[in-house]
Amino acid sequence: ASSVSTSTSLAASTTSSPKKDLKVARVVLLGREAKQNSAAKPNEQRKETSCTSNRITRTLTDLDVFSAGVHQMMALLEPGQALGHLSDFAKEYGTEAFCKRLLRKHDGNVKKASEKFKQALAWRQAHKEVLTSRKFALGGDERLIGSDLQRRPVIYMCMKNQILPGAQCVDQKIVTMLQAIDSMPGGVETTVHIWDLH
Repeated sequence: ASSVSTSTSLAASTTSSPKKDLKVARVVLLGREAKQNSAAKPNEQRKETSCTSNRITRTLTDLDVFSAGVHQMMALLEPGQALGHLSDFAKEYGTEAFCKRLLRKHDGNVKKASEKFKQALAWRQAHKEVLTSRKFALGGDERLIGSDLQRRPVIYMCMKNQILPGAQCVDQKIVTMLQAIDSMPGGVETTVHIWDLH
């Protein structure tokens, strides 16, 4: 059996500012619509222009809300805020790119995305040892075996060859996922899991 998750990036750059993102989005949207409208008849073109304006307004509004959500989440890392007490190691993962992925996952719901943001960084702080040393007790046959045709890392796990109870295999799972992430080429954010259940 295999399990595949998917995600799509809304922004090409993780370091660009919200204003720059909106400006780029506006130029791209207008350029696309202008090209489509250039071949239309006059009456059709007027109707299409009106529809285009409405679509662009809605899209830019969504981008504005999205950017505001990212800044609201990043503010949690500031001193005196919910995540301000965390170590630099934990905060290192609290990037705008991570905030954007969480917001996409939760359809722009800042409250839900913020809760996951807090949980993820707190978990990172609690598991610093295994994340940095990548040492674990071998609990079974779970390993990175390559990638698929879409260049996603493929992780194989054989249930029959599990040696230790599941609770004692967590560190191995963490290290295997880190290895998968390390092998991801640019633009790939998901993995394929093969569970051999025998």
